[in-house]
Amino acid sequence: MKQLIASILFLLLSPILLQAQTLDDYLIEAGQNSSQLKARFAEYEAALQRVPQVGALPDPEANFNFFLKPMERFMGEQIGEASVMQMFPWVGSLGAAKDEAYYMAQMKLAEFNEAKINLYHEVHTFWINIYRIDKEAELLERELELTKALERIALAKYKSAPASSASGASRQSAPARTGSSMGTTNAGSGSSGMAGMGGGSTGSTQASSGSSMSSGSMASSSMASSGTSMVDVILIRVQIKELENRLQLLRDSKTPQVIAFNNILNREHNAEVQVPDTLLPAELPASLSLIQDSIRQNHPMLKMYEWDEKAREAQYRMAQLMGRPMIGVGLNYMVFRPRTDEMTQMPMGGENMVMPMVSVTLPIYRGKYNAAKREAELSKKAATYQKEATEKQLFSELSQLLYEYQRTTSMLNLLKDQITLNEQAIRLLTTNYSVAGAGIEDILRQRQSILTYKQQQLQAIVDQQSAAHNISRLMNTHIYTASQHDTTK
Repeated sequence: MKQLIASILFLLLSPILLQAQTLDDYLIEAGQNSSQLKARFAEYEAALQRVPQVGALPDPEANFNFFLKPMERFMGEQIGEASVMQMFPWVGSLGAAKDEAYYMAQMKLAEFNEAKINLYHEVHTFWINIYRIDKEAELLERELELTKALERIALAKYKSAPASSASGASRQSAPARTGSSMGTTNAGSGSSGMAGMGGGSTGSTQASSGSSMSSGSMASSSMASSGTSMVDVILIRVQIKELENRLQLLRDSKTPQVIAFNNILNREHNAEVQVPDTLLPAELPASLSLIQDSIRQNHPMLKMYEWDEKAREAQYRMAQLMGRPMIGVGLNYMVFRPRTDEMTQMPMGGENMVMPMVSVTLPIYRGKYNAAKREAELSKKAATYQKEATEKQLFSELSQLLYEYQRTTSMLNLLKDQITLNEQAIRLLTTNYSVAGAGIEDILRQRQSILTYKQQQLQAIVDQQSAAHNISRLMNTHIYTASQHDTTK
């Protein structure tokens, strides 16, 4: 029963476990599937096969001679002969050749390592770009939701504006009519005849005029309030359209990034790419002195030129030793058959002979050997100069990356404060708008500022991660930050 439950749980959870991939998993997959890396490693293995080739002795030479007509000699008639000769280069020549081939193979290994860290850098670049796009899309989606909520508030104020204005107008017109009646009564009691009637008529006319002016001003205020609320709604809807367009363009930009990422990993174009929910600001992998020492000792390009220098030293030793004689040792076996002596008619000789042989080459044409030594010396100088130039270039790149890291660190601290202050301002503006119905332009402007700051914060984290990763790449090490808190939220 327990085994059945465990099997069911495994089947249910296995899709989730299979889909949860980290950057380390992608790097391993890229290294296993990269045709370029396989080609570089095959070149390294092929170069290693030259070591036993150049370190082996020259093949021995065997000669066989047959006489069509036996040659008469004192010891008999010689039928033929066979000889074997083995040449031996000067002592140390084969060792120098093996050293040169080995160092050249190590250069190929350094090229493989350079291609590997460049591949990892490319994978990291596309991966973090996809992360940036996803997180920026989340920012735009949240901003879109908040803007739509603001639209609902403005729309509600627009719909409620006519009713509140009409009730306000009726409340202010009632006192006006009351004042008019009281004015007429007082005029009638205080005067008599035509003068009293005239005074009453004048007061009534003034009161009616005041009432008409009050009603007209309230109607104008109602129209202005209604028009202002509608403008607010339109401005908010313009902002919503812009956010929707930016969000769609951002989502469209993710497709080529995903395709390029999957091409590097040599898998299906539409395969899903997993990115973390959050990334913390990255830290430097080591102190400056340790970073510089690691670059000098571990960077593949510098290692390649170091192996090149050693290979040229071995090439120079080999050129020196090849200018010395080679010694050959061999045997000559001569086959005889007995011959008949003309005087005694007795068979004579017929015994075969074994003759040891020694040969020596004479390297008297010194021009080619001297040229080979000069070639090795100049090649070593070229490797030394290349190493110095590459080291300066790497340290220049390191300086730029350190500046980029410090810049993004300072920007993150600044943006954190800016976002906090702007969020306080937006809360006050929103409250004021809900009560007084004014300041929608300031709210929209402030919302755009907060969105810009959060986008800059996200980009700063991505740039900082890239700077730290590139520093690790120069050190020929790799760091991956798995964070649990998203500072962009």
